Amino acid sequence: MKDKSLNDFISLGLPTLITDSLTASGFTEPTKIQTQAIPKLLEGRDMMGIAQTGSGKTAAFGLPILAGIMGLTGRPRPMTTRALILAPTRELAVQIEENLRKFAGSKMKLDTVLVLGGVSRYHQVGKIAKGVDVVVATPGRLKDLMDDNKIRLNETRWLVLDEADRMLDMGFIAPVRAIAKQIGLRRQTMLFSATMAAEVEDLAKTLLKDPIKVEAAPQGSTVVKIDQRVIMSGSKAKRNVLNDLLADEKEGMERVIIFSRTKHGADRVTKNLAIDGHEAAAIHGNKSQNARQAALKGFANGSVRILVATDIAARGIDVQGITHVVNYELPDDPENYVHRIGRTGRNGASGIAITLCDGTEKSKLRDVERLIRRTLPVSGEVNLVEEAPVRGARNSPGAPSGARTARNPKQNARKFNTPRPGGERTKGGASRDANAPRDASAGPARDARNPLAPARSVKPPRADGLKAKTRWTTAAKKSAARNRRGEG
Repeated sequence: MKDKSLNDFISLGLPTLITDSLTASGFTEPTKIQTQAIPKLLEGRDMMGIAQTGSGKTAAFGLPILAGIMGLTGRPRPMTTRALILAPTRELAVQIEENLRKFAGSKMKLDTVLVLGGVSRYHQVGKIAKGVDVVVATPGRLKDLMDDNKIRLNETRWLVLDEADRMLDMGFIAPVRAIAKQIGLRRQTMLFSATMAAEVEDLAKTLLKDPIKVEAAPQGSTVVKIDQRVIMSGSKAKRNVLNDLLADEKEGMERVIIFSRTKHGADRVTKNLAIDGHEAAAIHGNKSQNARQAALKGFANGSVRILVATDIAARGIDVQGITHVVNYELPDDPENYVHRIGRTGRNGASGIAITLCDGTEKSKLRDVERLIRRTLPVSGEVNLVEEAPVRGARNSPGAPSGARTARNPKQNARKFNTPRPGGERTKGGASRDANAPRDASAGPARDARNPLAPARSVKPPRADGLKAKTRWTTAAKKSAARNRRGEG
């Protein structure tokens, strides 16, 4: 069997050095996307590829790049890179770089660098200054280095956009276009994704040159070996349902990823799991890069059984042996469901995806089923009534309080210097006519010509009958001085 798999990889046109490394790393047979993409990419064609998450896209574009680098002589020039791979998230970039090193093996000298935000760029700039073979980057940090003249892309031969649709969703369209503009026309460009929206196809038309389209699976499809099901439950009952699943030995939840829709929701789920006696770690955008990598490392080596994540990790976690994916909340974008459950059932393995759905998420569940073109089996409170998401107005009764802003004004706010309801009031609170004779005991005097003006402070008369000394303010002193100098 080993000889057959080795011949299969060799038949794709890959060098023996790479196929030996693949065999040593446990890659025995090429997947469908690899079989279709690798021969065409070795010919130098541009490509737009669609494949399921977990079906081997990284090897599909990474192996031809490694084969091309092996055919080059000498070292890359300072501040340049031979290949550039763009990824939407830090986690995905880290996984790509790790896989490339695994594919290259110990016999091939490969200089790579990760260019990511959230960490110091000092070491990144230092490695790039010597010249590298491959840069794996997120668009934001790479654009910063380009603006500071820390990297030149004029000698880059390969450009890869992995998860291109996610990059567009995250607003990276402008940086991606600016980066591609700095690369010469001799480049070979590849776009790979599990889904291909119309916006991505528009981007491909401007970046790709006579591309071939490889579609190893229909858009939005999921891996067949993933068992998917839905448990209907009220939002407050989800915590108990999750605990029952984790405690069920028959379910066999050995290594679990739980997806939450928001960062605060992920922290809340993690806290509740700790209270209920489960070891869990959280990963989301508010975590530092070091904290995110530490959580991933603990999850990968088995010291942490449960990883709670937002959609930031839906594309980028390539951990072997994930048995279950739990959607604690359904995503707003149904395509993210495909990427979430793609964390299990990778490389031909089987997996289980469980979705906890409450009454407010039934419409999102229908969107998911429409995308994946299948009806998911439902259990639990199947008669749960569908509810509309509650989003009360800020000033409605029971709405949360907050800072007084244009979106949350004070109710019936009184404008400056406008009379209070009921007319002017005396010191004791009784209303009075502004033109009536003034009572000396009523408090500070007001200007009779403008009863709405702020009150003037009146100093009481001296007990000895002498005239009280006038207290001059700074403005009055300056005015008197100007009058004395004849400047008034």
